[in-house]
Amino acid sequence: MGTLLDQALSSIGEDPLIGRERETGRLRTVLTTRTHPGPWLLEITGDPGIGKTRLLAEWSGLAERAGLTVLSGRVAGADRQLFGVFRAPVVRALELPGVAEAIRADDRALLLRCFAAAHGKEAGDGGEPGPGEGQDRPAPGLPDRDRARLRRCIADLLWAAAGDGRRLALSLDDLQWADDESVELLSHLLRHPRPGTSLILACSVRPRQRSSALTACLADPDDAFRVERLRLGPLPRGTAGELSGLDATAERQRFVYEAADGNPLYLRVLSRSPGPLVPPGGITPWVLSDEAVMAAATVVARELAPLNAVEQDVLRAAAVLGEEFDPAHLAELADRDPVSTTRALDRLIALDLVRADHTQVRRCRLRHPVLRAVVYRGAPHGWRRAAHARADRVLREAGADPVHRAPHVARCAEPGDQDAVRLLTEAAEQVCDTDPVAAASWLRTALSLIREDGEGLRVRLTTSLARSLGAIGQLRECRELLRRIPRPPDAPHTRVDTELVAFHAMVERHLGDYGRAESLLTAELALLAEGEGGGADGTELSSPLRLELSTVSLLRRAFPRSRALAEEVLRHATDVHDRHLRMAATVRLSHCSAFAGDVPTLLHRAREAGALVDSTGDTELTPHLDTVSQLGWAEALAERHHDALRHTARGIRLARAAGQLFVLPYLGLAHAYASVSVGRLTDALRSAECAEEDAHRMERPALLGFALALRAWATALLDGPDVASPIAERAVQELGAGGRLWAVTAGVLADVRLDQGRPGESLELIRSAMEHDRHPGTARSITPIWYSHAARSAAALGDRDQAAKWARRASFDADLLGLPGQRGYAALARAHSTPDPVGPLREAVSGFQTGGLVPMECRARLLLATELASRGSRAQTHELEQALEQANRAKSLAEASGARRLYRDAVDVQRRLGARRPRPAREAETPLPEMSEREREIVRMVALGMSNNDIARLLVVSPKTVEAHLTRIFRKAGVRSRVALVAALPNAAPEPGL
Repeated sequence: MGTLLDQALSSIGEDPLIGRERETGRLRTVLTTRTHPGPWLLEITGDPGIGKTRLLAEWSGLAERAGLTVLSGRVAGADRQLFGVFRAPVVRALELPGVAEAIRADDRALLLRCFAAAHGKEAGDGGEPGPGEGQDRPAPGLPDRDRARLRRCIADLLWAAAGDGRRLALSLDDLQWADDESVELLSHLLRHPRPGTSLILACSVRPRQRSSALTACLADPDDAFRVERLRLGPLPRGTAGELSGLDATAERQRFVYEAADGNPLYLRVLSRSPGPLVPPGGITPWVLSDEAVMAAATVVARELAPLNAVEQDVLRAAAVLGEEFDPAHLAELADRDPVSTTRALDRLIALDLVRADHTQVRRCRLRHPVLRAVVYRGAPHGWRRAAHARADRVLREAGADPVHRAPHVARCAEPGDQDAVRLLTEAAEQVCDTDPVAAASWLRTALSLIREDGEGLRVRLTTSLARSLGAIGQLRECRELLRRIPRPPDAPHTRVDTELVAFHAMVERHLGDYGRAESLLTAELALLAEGEGGGADGTELSSPLRLELSTVSLLRRAFPRSRALAEEVLRHATDVHDRHLRMAATVRLSHCSAFAGDVPTLLHRAREAGALVDSTGDTELTPHLDTVSQLGWAEALAERHHDALRHTARGIRLARAAGQLFVLPYLGLAHAYASVSVGRLTDALRSAECAEEDAHRMERPALLGFALALRAWATALLDGPDVASPIAERAVQELGAGGRLWAVTAGVLADVRLDQGRPGESLELIRSAMEHDRHPGTARSITPIWYSHAARSAAALGDRDQAAKWARRASFDADLLGLPGQRGYAALARAHSTPDPVGPLREAVSGFQTGGLVPMECRARLLLATELASRGSRAQTHELEQALEQANRAKSLAEASGARRLYRDAVDVQRRLGARRPRPAREAETPLPEMSEREREIVRMVALGMSNNDIARLLVVSPKTVEAHLTRIFRKAGVRSRVALVAALPNAAPEPGL
């Protein structure tokens, strides 16, 4: 099979159709409907590469498996042959039993003579023809006057193939390039159906490139045709990894999807191409790797090949101008005359390479971002430089600002061009807070253009570049630049100087060099104390330094010093009414309180800081996103998880919009931690994966390890410990045996090991986390979590005394803290160390419920249900009912949070409890009266432990309908709850196979 449609058809089963379930369902409906066996017209439209050929192949496969006769044709080859799209269907129709004999002998002879060349070979070479390639060619030896007769013969043949009880599926691909005679034949088929025949004509076409005759033909078939039109749009988000079959990170998949704009052809090309994908900035196109550009260029090569020199230059000029462009500038940029430029633009629009915005007369764009990247990179380097110079001249004469001129100036300026340096510097200053990626790029270029530096320009640009690099997370290069910036010995101190030192210390801190950060800060503070501030207010100058030193001191476990510094800054901020400084100092104090276990102060400071953040607008808050990330952590440690989710989600949105990439992993980690705590497991997984990608890009192994740990935590709840185990192991490897995040990461792996039935390893990990002295220690506000894990591990090892010791430690800290979630963990620890765990388990359920810790509440309820049911003969009916209530509630919580593993555990507990229900003889002999079949069916499902949503999905009704049925069932049974119903109906036990 030589055509692309045949190749696509042959790949069905090997290359699954992804993201087109709705469209495939509509195609299946055409095959299964009994009300209209035929004829049908199925029209599939969409952009190039959107998957029309693949969906048409899927349709052909479905039709073939349903017993239809499938004839496939496509406009293929290097030119457009007469009746080209029908050549392959004609040849195959002639081979069908009895079809050739059903037409006149002279007509059959004409068909054999005209299409003999197609025997043994598919029409064309199977390649994709470029638009406008070749001219219509008559069939060999056929005079022009006989074309009408040939058209009639082909129609008779196809209708004969659709007759005699045979259902025929005729699939025609890429009709936008069909010759005029093929369009005439198609029109004849659609307007003159034969009675008693069953034809399903399916076709694919690019709507922007089809002729007016083809548009009219498909728009107005005979009334006998049932019409189904499918307009294919971008694939759903999240299909990039599934489509490529590669295990790409979440951010890589997001970039691939956005670069491909959801187009499956480009998705496959980009997802399978190595190298970076850099999002566009301003008028800069997507930066693709060489491999991606080569692969994408191969895809669009046939569309670009027919362009003449003027059309190529106009298309390149459009790619240079930007994502959207004013066509009035094309002639000057392409260096062509206006008349030929206009003619070329019209052709490019007709070929759907360029699209005009009909709502704005002077706006056009290239069809696809990847097409633009390919065209831009494909232009000769010298031509591009000259085009950018012409673009800058046009924009300058039009009065454009530096930001719009900078991308062109950066690509055409010569060394020593001081005007270019000034423009790039000014543009970078304007966008440094909103687009630091562009600012860094322009500052690099400006530095490379400097030849004479008599006024310290290089130092100023290097400082600005370091700040931009820090904002986008390139911290190592940022640090190298900061270390090279000279400090004049006699220069007076300014606010700019102290803020630069504080920024340098922050970079050192983020890179883990706390000692270097502290040295920078203390040295600068000493200079200010000695009067080096040139008479300026020393407190005002020192505030950024003290604030950063407070954070460093916290990480170095100098908690009293950290608190004292933050309090000093807070007093000054209050005196001068500096809300941003007050917000930052308040957040630092909340962190000190979390690590010291001072929960009242933690709650007070977290509420205060949260109110300040909430009353700050987005523009004002954007420069302070590091403070927002710390606030998110403080709120999570204070069990104010929903506040943490709200603030970190806002921070992530602002960071992405402003390009403040360095803070993204911190915000993402806090969001993931709070999400998994409250049972938003899908959100937690997504945030952890994004933080993982950010940490990997920034080369931060500690953050990468922590992101992996949070992903393992969410995965364990979703899919179980065995799936989470390798993720947790990698987290520990990335982090190493130490570091300030070691305790949390080791605790996650300990929990996984315990669920795997390896309590010895779990206990060893907890001890390592608690006793290691090279990290600042776990925040006191969450220590009961790890003590609870340790108590559970010791109990699993049979060491009840050791479990009791861990439980006492958990209770001691939980009582000091007063946080309901931590009290729940302490109660859980006691439950594993006491002979009668029911009481502690009830306390654990209450604590977790009050604290909003949904997964832990679910676990505690399951443990309580199991314990209530495990009392043997002591278990009374009311205790079994209580156990069932706990199991049902746990199941509902697990279902709401998406915790598949806990959901399975809850179903298992429900089934075990159901097996222990008492079965009174009176109830067994006398079923309840007036029970309909549907009501009995629902009762059996309730006995299985199924929720209302489960029953609704199985019966294909709404949950409200299920509730109405249950109301009537309860009334007939004389009960008030599901538990009482199950206990009263022993004969409603599930039937086999239900």
